[in-house]
Amino acid sequence: FLTKKEKAMNRSQLINELAARTEVNKKDITTILDAFTEMVVERTKAGDRVFIPGFGAFKPRLQTSRPARNPKNGDVIMLTPRTIVHFKCASQLIEQMNIAE
Repeated sequence: FLTKKEKAMNRSQLINELAARTEVNKKDITTILDAFTEMVVERTKAGDRVFIPGFGAFKPRLQTSRPARNPKNGDVIMLTPRTIVHFKCASQLIEQMNIAE
């Protein structure tokens, strides 16, 4: 998990980094990123798994109904079943993350 000193890369930072590394303009990268996001949403919504070799897989998962508490008043409510997207890292990504430098 991120500590207070660490920051997560946001969308504009990702676009800038990709533009610098690939020498592709930011507009084209934005279009590609939007298309990728849209495709992952469409495929996982259809129940399909999206696998990127060496990176990981996006997989839809059914979350069953369960009890939860309202933090304001403590009342117990039942959450309705819903589909979530689960991401699992590829083993190659995990290995690369843990290589001693």
